[in-house]
Amino acid sequence: MKIIIQIVLAIASVGMAYLIWNSIDSKMILTEHVEARNIATQERLTQISEAQIEYKKVKGTYAASFEDLTYFLKNDSVVQVKMEGEVPDSLLGRESLALQMGIIKRDTTKIPVKDILFMENFNSIVDSLAYIPHADGKQFSIAVATIEKSKMQMPVFEAKASLKDVYKGLETDNEGYNMDKFLTVGSLEEAKTNGNW
Repeated sequence: MKIIIQIVLAIASVGMAYLIWNSIDSKMILTEHVEARNIATQERLTQISEAQIEYKKVKGTYAASFEDLTYFLKNDSVVQVKMEGEVPDSLLGRESLALQMGIIKRDTTKIPVKDILFMENFNSIVDSLAYIPHADGKQFSIAVATIEKSKMQMPVFEAKASLKDVYKGLETDNEGYNMDKFLTVGSLEEAKTNGNW
């Protein structure tokens, strides 16, 4: 009888050890997946911010939709000014005079956005820009507004994804993640283009 109890206890110990190991291993795997999704989403939001900055340089405001932003990226150009020559010390701070005198020259050219932004994988990045990675086709929300700062009207934008969408398909119940939070770039309340991470 004593041997049977020892065997049962040994089996129970091995079973408990496995359950503890599996619980720790599952938590580590979940943490790795969460981190990978955070990085992918932050990268996509950073790309949205970069695209919005270029859009504003040309249009004076931010794109209110991904359709507008995508159309701009695929079809529009940015103006680039190249200066030739050097302003002499005697004319520092008076570039317009040096320009009139022919000491320096400025050449303005239009360059397609695709030649300066996301050059490695332009089409792939632009085509997926609106979509939250690993969220089965769910799109980021995007909004624009105008705020007043120092008695000036300033355009602002915000693009965001809820953690519920970012972690879609992961078993996050009872793991301490606040699914009501968002990963966000930009803000509708202040003039900024960086993310909240």
